Amino acid sequence: MVEATEQTLAPGVTVEHVRDGLCNAAIFAIARMTAPIDKKARGKLKSARKTIAKYDMIMSDLRAQGIRVPELPEKSVEQASQQIGFLLENPGRQRRADYIRSQLYPYFLALYELSFATAPTAYYYDAGERDGPTLAFVRQAAVELDDAFSTMFANVPGATALLGGPDGGTLAVSLPHGDSLRRALEPFIKARGDIKNSHGAELDNESPEANAYRCAYNLLRFRVFQYV
Repeated sequence: MVEATEQTLAPGVTVEHVRDGLCNAAIFAIARMTAPIDKKARGKLKSARKTIAKYDMIMSDLRAQGIRVPELPEKSVEQASQQIGFLLENPGRQRRADYIRSQLYPYFLALYELSFATAPTAYYYDAGERDGPTLAFVRQAAVELDDAFSTMFANVPGATALLGGPDGGTLAVSLPHGDSLRRALEPFIKARGDIKNSHGAELDNESPEANAYRCAYNLLRFRVFQYV
């Protein structure tokens, strides 16, 4: 990642700090993600809710006949049905790749800032058709997460559904090409500027992007860079 940027690490920061930060960034992001509910998953949820209702009806009928059937915790059937209903009421999430990237972008950008002690910038070398340092860092971070997928995330609950298939990660290949990546990162970079302008104080009307960047920066700084 560091070599891709052609930048010098901040004083006291090592390559190990950056790699450790990337691993923690992925873990933090996964913990906040929920797998998108696509059409197939929505169908399964509907089927599960019908099964729960049918089970409850059958058990009630058997109890009325004096048959000692297994007792589930009080209201557990009702709560399960309500939770499934809540999931079904939520609107369809954005496309899987877009959702996952949007969750990881603030962590990649915060890691860049902590690693090089410089604000991330989303510019693209049009003439040479190549990424600027921040974009290059983000692309290489995605590549390294994909490389580490089978050893680091294969046993993390939900990681396969979120970051890749059974044979490895798919994050890097899903990133936007060329200047499209700059446009995808810009909302978070602008939000980072708004945070600094507020002198570190959380604003009542803080945007979701600013909140995500603040959270990512503080988590990585405390977990990885606190002694740098």
